[in-house]
Amino acid sequence: LYAGIWVQVTLLHWGGAFAAKAMWAPVLMTPPIVVAAALGVVDADTFGWVAAAALAIGALDGLYGVYRHLRGVAAHIGGLTLRNLIAGPPFVLPLAYSLVGVVGLIGLFWDA
Repeated sequence: LYAGIWVQVTLLHWGGAFAAKAMWAPVLMTPPIVVAAALGVVDADTFGWVAAAALAIGALDGLYGVYRHLRGVAAHIGGLTLRNLIAGPPFVLPLAYSLVGVVGLIGLFWDA
């Protein structure tokens, strides 16, 4: 899931010309998160803590993205209106990014 979201995040942030330095975080962090999660699946005893740390960082970065996107929407004329929520930075995408990390952590700790 992270890999699919990564493509969309990369294209949207590239389209936004990486206007804020924080836009680089999910683009650069996602490939190592995917590798760490895959290692955690292959050998949970050795790499489980690496996968857990990476997924937690991804979940936190997603929450920070929700904050940044909502702040970006609020900066538009009219503030937090439905029109600005539709036209502004999509706050649902970083929420999905965060939830993928949470689901990964649940799967990791429940041995799913």
